[in-house]
Amino acid sequence: MELYEIRKALMSGKTIYDLPLRVTYYARVSTGKNEQKNSLINQDDYYKNKILSIPKWTLVQGYSDSGITGTSIKKREDFNNMIQDGMDDKYDLILTKEVCRFARNTLDTLQFTRNLLARGKGIYFELDNINTLEQEGELRLTLMASLAQDESRRISERVKFGFNRAIEKGRVLGSNVIWGYEKDNCKLKKIDEEAEIVSRIFELYSTGNIGIRRIGKKLAEEGKLTRKGDVFAYSTIKNILTNPKYKGCYCGKKTEVIDFMSKERIEIPKEEWITYKAEENIVPQIVNDDIWQKCNEIMEKRSNKYTGTGDRWNNQYQYSNLLICTNDGKKFWRRKHRPTAKEEFWICSEYAKNGLKNCNNHTYIGTEELNSILSEVFSELLEKKSMILKEMLKANSRLDKKDFKLEKNIKILENAINEKEKNKANLIKLYTMNKITDDEFEKIKNEYQDEIMDYKSQLIQLKVNRDANETGKNQQKIKKFFDFDTFELTKEFIHEKIDRIYVQGIEKNHVKLKINFHLGLEMSEVDKKSICLGLII
Repeated sequence: MELYEIRKALMSGKTIYDLPLRVTYYARVSTGKNEQKNSLINQDDYYKNKILSIPKWTLVQGYSDSGITGTSIKKREDFNNMIQDGMDDKYDLILTKEVCRFARNTLDTLQFTRNLLARGKGIYFELDNINTLEQEGELRLTLMASLAQDESRRISERVKFGFNRAIEKGRVLGSNVIWGYEKDNCKLKKIDEEAEIVSRIFELYSTGNIGIRRIGKKLAEEGKLTRKGDVFAYSTIKNILTNPKYKGCYCGKKTEVIDFMSKERIEIPKEEWITYKAEENIVPQIVNDDIWQKCNEIMEKRSNKYTGTGDRWNNQYQYSNLLICTNDGKKFWRRKHRPTAKEEFWICSEYAKNGLKNCNNHTYIGTEELNSILSEVFSELLEKKSMILKEMLKANSRLDKKDFKLEKNIKILENAINEKEKNKANLIKLYTMNKITDDEFEKIKNEYQDEIMDYKSQLIQLKVNRDANETGKNQQKIKKFFDFDTFELTKEFIHEKIDRIYVQGIEKNHVKLKINFHLGLEMSEVDKKSICLGLII
């Protein structure tokens, strides 16, 4: 049945049980425990029997999710299938228990409800007695969904409160996988065999003569591998060296969830961590304070050496961090055929690690070849400098003139949207006070919603246009980029001018490069004999 026909029938006094509808259902439980799985089976049986008991209804295969948080839609596979099936006209009505079982996010609930309603599909929330096929269904749903979302927020706050109290009491929270320990009842117990490896890691690094990557290889040579039999990864060794637990300290509140809806988690600054010397039976000490401190001072010193001037450790060479493989998006690594050789070349890191099975771009490109190419490129830039600079400044001037008008129109639309939202809120207030009829409410509400959607659509387009103009706004940056009459291909000069160099292997002795400069310049170098320079504005 079409939505118009359904609503007309409902307004004439009929109920949904009197209409010939294809009906499905959605069931969900929040954990994967056995008792919850039984609840899911019971929900399935209940809805199937109910739908089959209505003579005019036709049962459509139901949907169910288990062990899924109510604040996230992304992991609810059957839910997403159900929405898509509604778009594909596979049912007319969804039965579900209550709003908070459907989604605990007001925006998600209303978005999916409206999308389905636009296709003539309704949802009946049994315990809340809300039927979105009815005229007043959306208003009641908005109120109920808001309450459900607030409940999710309060649950999140209670969980956070519980974590903070546990931290204050010294209970070890977080992952159960802590190398060198096993967790038992919020306390750590030392695993002697693993603790020896932890001590060895600190011993090696404290000499100051070996880096983190070499430690992994050294341990492998000594027969010391991870629980899975792999070589210790760089990140694992670094985390061990920086974890205060290994010197017997409790360390908590390293991260925090800042948004209960998105579950976005941020790292807390070290100075705000809760760290103190723990009792031996809570966090047993594996290394002494002095060696832990020495290792962390070495790490900080090495970090400062390569970051103090704005350069990272892996930016120490001319083309570090610039060369990108077009096949897999991975960076190129610098290599030499022999440690004592002068000639150096660059190769895809994925190919270097795993060979052709992971990357078929086995292109080798030498530093001297890159220098030769870039010498030609920058020479051409200097030759065409006046023309390019003139064109970029002209384009920037045009964009600046547009910006003022864009900002003015954006402000007008934002004010108009705010005004319509206020009018809509007042309308709902009048409706709840019985000052206007259902028909009047529906008519005016739809007018407001149409106007708001139209304004928002215009606003999005204006903001897109405004943001697109940002690249050409700063004339000083453009002039600074071209502020050179001669050049030397030093590491600093190359990184200042070039954003990325994309490397594509064509065939033997043939490589295609796409060089992206800062400020929107792009150059394609095909075979070193033909250089094509383009300007993107």
